Amino acid sequence: MDLAAQAGTRWMRFTMGQERVEPQRDVFDFSLYDDLVARLRALGLQPLILLGFTPRWNSTAPPGDPDYIDFPPQDYEAFAEYVYESVRHFPDVQYWEIWNEPDLPGYWRGTPAEYARLLAVAYQAVKRANPQARVLLGGLALGGVRRDPDFLEDILGDAQFPAGRSFDVMNFHTYSTQAEMQRTMDYVRSTLARFGVGDRPIWVTETGYSSDPADQAHPGYQGGPGAQARWLQDHLPYLRQLGAAKVFWFKLYDGSEDPGAAHHGLLDELLRPKPAYYAYRDLVRSTP
Repeated sequence: MDLAAQAGTRWMRFTMGQERVEPQRDVFDFSLYDDLVARLRALGLQPLILLGFTPRWNSTAPPGDPDYIDFPPQDYEAFAEYVYESVRHFPDVQYWEIWNEPDLPGYWRGTPAEYARLLAVAYQAVKRANPQARVLLGGLALGGVRRDPDFLEDILGDAQFPAGRSFDVMNFHTYSTQAEMQRTMDYVRSTLARFGVGDRPIWVTETGYSSDPADQAHPGYQGGPGAQARWLQDHLPYLRQLGAAKVFWFKLYDGSEDPGAAHHGLLDELLRPKPAYYAYRDLVRSTP
């Protein structure tokens, strides 16, 4: 994190999963995250905390399903209580993201309506704990193999829990070409406007590109770490030009815990800066 701060990073996004802080119902332990948030504050970094993922004790997953964390909760109020206690415990954290990529079956095994309900109870819990806090939608993938390509329209148009009442910031993820980024941004803008929430700020809470030549599929950005740096230099400013109020690079350092992004880091596995790190540093320093 020191290197991130030295590069001029202003934010750090991380997950604080329910099972980590509430392994048993109503038994909370935030000690691991107390240290992390304190260190971020000491470095001048603003936390964006992602809340989500269902503990085994509250999951609707079939018995023995290893992916129980991706299923909707049995008791939505138990999820709301976890959100409330998290926000109450960190009163100086102002931004909270609810779930991750719920439009992908690999992260959400429920329906759009069930996510709309989850988002609604979470939003109410955040505001009850800290009325000034801001709620981000779960960063939508808006691409890839999606169970429902109309996920955003479905949650915004949900009859019982219309999502437009339940978030302050719209956010999505993109790892695409500039042409696809523009199509996605146009789609997001027009969809928000159609449902009466076109005034919401739009953030990109994940974007990135690999430094591994085997994973560099974009024309003009091939050849290893240098190509990753060029991609960053071209695409981060482009997202800002398209209207993204904030853009988050995923991720800080390489690692195999996410095979699809194993070499997306600004640092390698030994925490040594790659060319993309210096490109990021120079870009941040030149951006107001």
